[in-house]
Parts: sequence; structure tokens; C-alpha cells
Amino acid sequence: MTKPAKRTQKDKISLYLKRQVWVLFILIVIASMLDIFWLHSELVVAKSSAIGALLSFATQAVFAGFIFWRTGYRARRHIVSQLYRGQMVKWLLTVLGFALIFIMVQPLSAPALFVGFIVMQLSHSLMLSYIR
Repeated sequence: MTKPAKRTQKDKISLYLKRQVWVLFILIVIASMLDIFWLHSELVVAKSSAIGALLSFATQAVFAGFIFWRTGYRARRHIVSQLYRGQMVKWLLTVLGFALIFIMVQPLSAPALFVGFIVMQLSHSLMLSYIR
């Protein structure tokens, strides 16, 4: 016997996206403390990691917006195409975001930028793994 498909859990996903703001804030605070007390630099590491984390958060939010643009039975034909469009826009914004960051932000710590981006990606994956 088969089980019917579960309804989309839009409310839970939006809750986890709101929790991502806290992860972003904590990451910025930790990077700032590390930069001030240990590295004694001009907040280059904190700025770079914050920009990377913010880029990750923004692209995830855009992706979620595309996913839940249309929901329900009447949107059944558009859901998969919205998923593909959302993923394409997410990757396009990520590539353009990194390009603009590397061109416009000086001084920049590339490892800190990528660490901030990866930490937000991992926290997003971890939070979404709790949705059942």
C-alpha cells in the first residue's frame, strides 16, 4: 500500500529561514571577536566572512521564494519548473555575487569569505534535515 504525498511544509521552511538570520548574526559576532582579539586586523576577516554568509543567505532566500511561488493542486504543473528556475537563479546570483565581491571589496580575505559561505550552507542543510 502506498502513502499519499505529504503536503509542503512551507511554514516550517520559512521558520528555518528565519532561524538562519540568527546563525548569520552569530557567525558575524564570532568572526568579529576573532578578528578583534586574536588577529588584531582591521576587521578584514569579519567583513569577509559576513559578506560570504550574507551571500549564501540571500541566495537561499531567493531559492525558497521561487520554490513556494506557486503551491497546491492547481500549481502541480509549475512546481518542478519553479524548482529548476529557482536553482538556476540561485547559482547565477551566487556566481555574480562572488564576482562582484572579488571586484569591489578591498581588502578581502578569500578564505574567510568562503568559510562564511560554507558555514551558512552547512547550517542551512542541517536545519532542513530536521523537517519531516
